[in-house]
Amino acid sequence: MAQENPETPEQLLKEAKIISPKERHLDVPIDWPVEFDGKTYDTIRIRRISGREVETFIRQVAAMTDQSPAVMPPTFDCPLEVYEAMDDDDRLRVEEAALPFMPRRLRAAAGAALQDISNS
Repeated sequence: MAQENPETPEQLLKEAKIISPKERHLDVPIDWPVEFDGKTYDTIRIRRISGREVETFIRQVAAMTDQSPAVMPPTFDCPLEVYEAMDDDDRLRVEEAALPFMPRRLRAAAGAALQDISNS
């Protein structure tokens, strides 16, 4: 008996998705808009992320060295260049607003990191 190819176009198009009525994103206005690649960012969208995105983010952070470029949490829907260029008060506001949208395994670490940064 021949095995079916698990990568048929029909199977590749199928997608599992979360179907909760709870909000899975929030648009946070920033006081100091950032322009990048012809687009002006005056709000930053924060969103819940999937387990796969968490795993990928954790692997990226674990592989970082002192010379590695920054890794932006996948919770933010903006280019890394925008995230890095944001006014620090705006960035703190966005990061604080993101905490409730982060999965529990990232929330504690992110909260501690924000506290460390705020105290220095």
